[in-house]
Amino acid sequence: MIYDTLEHWREYGWKSERFVRAFEFLETMTAETPDGRYEIDGDSVYCMFSGYETRSLEGHQFEAHRVYADIQYMLSGEESILWAPTPELTVVKPYEPDIEFYGPIPSPTEIVLSAGRFCVLWPQDAHAPCLTHVNASQVRKAVVKVRLD
Repeated sequence: MIYDTLEHWREYGWKSERFVRAFEFLETMTAETPDGRYEIDGDSVYCMFSGYETRSLEGHQFEAHRVYADIQYMLSGEESILWAPTPELTVVKPYEPDIEFYGPIPSPTEIVLSAGRFCVLWPQDAHAPCLTHVNASQVRKAVVKVRLD
């Protein structure tokens, strides 16, 4: 996992040009960008942008992906994303096209995604996004899916 501010994305040695295209796209977004799916490079790189209110921890599930990495970027508001390595989790819903769900664990790592921050989540990074940090928050967030093959 990588957790940083958008201004630093160029400092990483991205092994794929797909990540460069993804971050260049994120630099063009604002909190006023309309909700929807944005094609960056067909199904190899695309963005899902939405606004929502964060939710409570109750009933949260971890998810992980195998084909795509997630770049989750917050434009406004803040949320908690719980993180845990997939080998430590129990599968509750088997793998379907690029998503597998896991049950909760007692001590996950909390990442607070606030405006201007991003995290990159790899296949081994199970995550439970969209959660309330301190108080419920209206957020505007982009999730860019970057195909890894």
